[in-house]
Amino acid sequence: MAGLNLLITGRPGVGKTTLVMKVVERLRGSLRLAGFTTAEVRDPAGERTGFQILTVEGKQAELARAGFRSSVQVGRYGVNLEAFERLALPELARRDVDLIVIDEIGKMECASQRFCRTVEEALDAQVSVLATLGIARLPFLQSVRIRPDVELLTLTERNRNVLVAELHCRFHRSPH
Repeated sequence: MAGLNLLITGRPGVGKTTLVMKVVERLRGSLRLAGFTTAEVRDPAGERTGFQILTVEGKQAELARAGFRSSVQVGRYGVNLEAFERLALPELARRDVDLIVIDEIGKMECASQRFCRTVEEALDAQVSVLATLGIARLPFLQSVRIRPDVELLTLTERNRNVLVAELHCRFHRSPH
């Protein structure tokens, strides 16, 4: 039996990462979790300077930074593929868990072909996946969007408060 593959999409800033973090907190302790979330890094003046990756177990690494020299540039951010792959890929390859969290499948992350392959493998596995999916029209994102084993939910300001409880219920398993 394949796991539940539930992907959250929505416009930037609607709260996809916040939603995933709230669901993870509710599920912590009742499910075995792996995966990562992303967070903005801001300077003391509040200007966004980059992005960080944080595993559900608390390990962190730089995903991208303004001015970082990299072969992969997304806007003004250089993507730190080596640090991203070192932290994210082992998390997504785990099969000893109930749920893999992927925040997000987006432009920066998809610069890694290894990441794209590992996402496909996770979606094919027996483990459930909760992921956020960017709205860009990249071929890989389109291919994930149309998979028959994926359920896509669009997050809006209207539904974001009720979705935390709904997703918790959908992934939660009562102890046997």
